This record gives sequence, structure tokens and C-alpha cells, in this order.
Amino acid sequence: MIEPAPNLPTDDAAVPEWTIDELAGLVDLPVRTLREYQTFGILPAPRRQGRQGIYGTSHLKRLQLIARLRERGYSLAGISDLLGNWSAGADLGEVLGLEPDQLVHIDEPGAPATLEQLRSLIPALIPEHVDALESSGVIERREPDRFCIPSPSLLQLTIDALAAGVAPDGVIALLGSIQQAADTVADQVVHQIDLLPLDRDPQAIAAFLQRERGLLAHGVGRLTLYRIGQRLEIDGAAERDPIIRQLIEDRGETT
Repeated sequence: MIEPAPNLPTDDAAVPEWTIDELAGLVDLPVRTLREYQTFGILPAPRRQGRQGIYGTSHLKRLQLIARLRERGYSLAGISDLLGNWSAGADLGEVLGLEPDQLVHIDEPGAPATLEQLRSLIPALIPEHVDALESSGVIERREPDRFCIPSPSLLQLTIDALAAGVAPDGVIALLGSIQQAADTVADQVVHQIDLLPLDRDPQAIAAFLQRERGLLAHGVGRLTLYRIGQRLEIDGAAERDPIIRQLIEDRGETT
């Protein structure tokens, strides 16, 4: 059995990366098995560094998920179907009967960015807080000076928070809370996927996986906004703009 993933690196630690031989040794599998997983499309392609493929913690976690599903009797084809059904829900607005503005950026394309581009967007955080931004998931390092932005919306939130006057440390704390909450939800979802019954109608499982993506994106976001409203003592049925204006005015009077 594959051991649990090692703790993620701290801000001061290097992000762990491995060659395919090193990754195979880490999970005690032959290299040919990892290549077979790639052929089935259940292990993502590595990052290329010259002619060599480089694997990271996301690949390790995927291998651990595959191991758990195989222990429960899933074939490689069945695992491919499970993961494929999760990815198939790219356009869920019609499925959920929601308008586009109600279901914003469920499948945001990861955007590439250089260190200089990030510095121009968030100079208050770059380069001093690069490690913290990586840990929070706002950016993912691909090369020493090149990054991927998994969620442009989260990067925009960062920019807007800084522009509104939130201190850099406060922005990092907010992003860390979002990352922790996302990890908690993701871990529970993966756990429940692990427990899906083998004898259940495949179409019902596919529908669940496709709908769950949209419902998570929409429901978690809406619930978070609702909880913020509760803490601000804002009635969910009240008009938002006048209340927000009043809150700003009241805050100005006390400063």
C-alpha cells in the first residue's frame, strides 16, 4: 500500500519534485506501471525540464488515489471513467439551470505568468511573498521565473484586496484560509469518491460527479458569502448596496 503523502513543504522549503524513476521508487511501483497509468490518462503528464519529465506532489497524490481505488477493486478503465466523469462537467450552467453570472469560472483555465508579470500585478507581494503565494495555491511554479495561475479569479481577489487597503500579511492570511478550506472540502470529496459503491449504476455515478463540480463551486462560494453576511449582521433578504454603503460610512466615522 502506498503510504500517506508527506507533509506539504513550508514556505521556506523547496517544493518536492522527482524524476519518474524517483517517483516510482517513492510509491514502490515499477516505472512501466506509471507509464501504463499515463497511457490510460489517469496520471497527468509531467512538467518538462529539457528532455526530462519532472513530477510533483500532485502526481504523488494521484497515485495514492489510484492505489486506494485499485484496492477496492476498480480496474484501470473504471478509474479512468471515474476521473473522466469528474473532468467532463466543464460546462454545467445548462445542467444546473443557472445563468452564466451565477456560475462564474467553474473551469478556469490556468494562466501562465512570468515573475515580472506577477511583480507588475501585485508588487506589494512579489517577490517577498512568492513562497506564501505558492503555499496558498494562488500561483504554481513551473520554472524558476515562470508560474501558472490556477484561478485567475483568486489572483484578482488578491489584487482587489491590496487595492482596498488590506495589508500584505492580511491578504496572505486570507489566502491561507481559503487554501485550508479548499483542502478540507477536496479531501472529503476524494474520500467519498473512494467509497462509491462498485455495483451502483455507472450513469448515476457519472451524473453525480458531473453535477458535484458545479454544485461545489456554486454552493461553497454562496455559503461563504452568506456566512460573511451573518458575521456582518447583514440580512440576506435586505438590499446589499445601501447596507454596504452604510457600513463604509459608519467605519469612516469611527476612524
